[in-house]
Amino acid sequence: MKKLIVISLAVVCLLGFAACGNKTIGKISGAENECITIADVKYVLDTDNYYSVADKGNYLGTVSNANITMRVYSVKGDEDGSYIYALWDWEGAFYKRQEA
Repeated sequence: MKKLIVISLAVVCLLGFAACGNKTIGKISGAENECITIADVKYVLDTDNYYSVADKGNYLGTVSNANITMRVYSVKGDEDGSYIYALWDWEGAFYKRQEA
């Protein structure tokens, strides 16, 4: 019985990920993938911030270019939406909204 429950939960999780994982919301640019553009808003790689991976928030969708696809998340504690967290494979980074 426990085995059936575990298998059922795994299937539900995989289906949920497949349904959400294809929502493309923007694109990646730059020689080192240092820019993400979502709805005409540009975010730039920011390694000088006080956030950690523990601050990864809600899933927003994916961004991609010809070489890579990243999953994008909101950032917990970022009240004005200045940051996003992008995750590819097992690596992640914070990107900051570029001021106009």
